[in-house]
Amino acid sequence: MSHQSDSPIDLEQLHQISEGDLEFEIEVLEVYVEDLAQRLDSMRAAAFMGDRHQVMAEAHHIKGSSSNVGAVQIRNLVLRIEHLALTDLNAVLKVIDDIIEALNLVQLFIIDKVRLHNQ
Repeated sequence: MSHQSDSPIDLEQLHQISEGDLEFEIEVLEVYVEDLAQRLDSMRAAAFMGDRHQVMAEAHHIKGSSSNVGAVQIRNLVLRIEHLALTDLNAVLKVIDDIIEALNLVQLFIIDKVRLHNQ
């Protein structure tokens, strides 16, 4: 898996799914960010309510979509959630905060992509 260390996205993976279409990459990432934000809200609510099954379901979905777009750091954090959901929902909440920080980096990445596209 090759990606720039300063990039929150594995560019090789993103280019593979987009076939190099910058506009499509932007669209895919925007949909990913929107979906991820909603799923993180749902996961946080489920963790507060002690619903381990829902936490696991959201984590599984996020893991798949993160792998698809090349959001490696987020995928790795979600893997931690899958393990923690069985034993420590408070720790899950902390990892969700880490994912939100990583999500902010993805949003900045999108802004840079849009700038590049508009040049």
